[in-house]
Amino acid sequence: MLERALRRLRDMVAAEGDPDFDFDAFSGESAKADDVIAAANTLPFIAPKRLIVVRDADKMSAEQLGILAEYAKNPSPVSTLVLAATSIARNTRIYKAVDALGGVSEYAAPKKSELPGWVSKLFSAKGRTISRDGAEALVRAVGKDLRRLDSEADKVIAYAGEKAQLERSDVEAVVVETAPTSIFEFLDALGARDAASALGLLGDLIESGETLPGIHAMTLRHVRSLISIVSLRDRGMSSGEAARTLKLADWQYRNLARQAERFREEELVTALGRAAEVEGKMKTGQGEPRLVFERWVVSVCDRSCRTVTRRA
Repeated sequence: MLERALRRLRDMVAAEGDPDFDFDAFSGESAKADDVIAAANTLPFIAPKRLIVVRDADKMSAEQLGILAEYAKNPSPVSTLVLAATSIARNTRIYKAVDALGGVSEYAAPKKSELPGWVSKLFSAKGRTISRDGAEALVRAVGKDLRRLDSEADKVIAYAGEKAQLERSDVEAVVVETAPTSIFEFLDALGARDAASALGLLGDLIESGETLPGIHAMTLRHVRSLISIVSLRDRGMSSGEAARTLKLADWQYRNLARQAERFREEELVTALGRAAEVEGKMKTGQGEPRLVFERWVVSVCDRSCRTVTRRA
């Protein structure tokens, strides 16, 4: 988001003048405050104002930032100085000086649960709308890289042509999945009772460095969530109420609720009990741990049984 804001500022300079003459960029690792101030005090060549950007400003020394804080008391009216930083403490002189001018803007990266909503707003800013499924598909394919999400959104829009409402199928037709396999993909496959996909994703997770105990712990949590959803649903609780009770985002609840519909409560309870047996076998060396866990995965996915079998 910070990069997009900087691009917009640079584009403004380019629209009204020559960015090569009216734009200067510095790196905080090597920048001297006097040089930054000199650039800010230089009259613009064509554009109404010059743009000066200091990247990684938090890597400048306290002394150098103090000089910029003094400059901020009487900044040049013909320049816009942007200090881009990962983190600057609120009690520092430079933060207080910039804040006094009303110039502090924070660009916090969205949490993973917020990414589909962020993608929806991204498409809206580009003049299109995208379904929730489509936004979630893009996040699953690309991951948390906001810059990549932005560029892939442009590809989807270009592919769709004049189409205003974009769907999951539009995303899948364009985007090549590059995000590393996540535990959530494995859990989704388990919840879909798709043994082949679940086993394949399990192998990918292990190859990428995930540990069986870690995967097992997340799987237990997932099964417990499914049991909770079935229980609340059977009590007649609405989806919104249940999502709030379980402290889940709406889209997370919808995904889990779809999975819960594929199981009877007794199947999930049995699966949870057998998962404890599997953990014991893996810890005591009763069989090769991965094989023991894989057998449990297959038993959970088996639709032919009225309840999950008791064999490991």
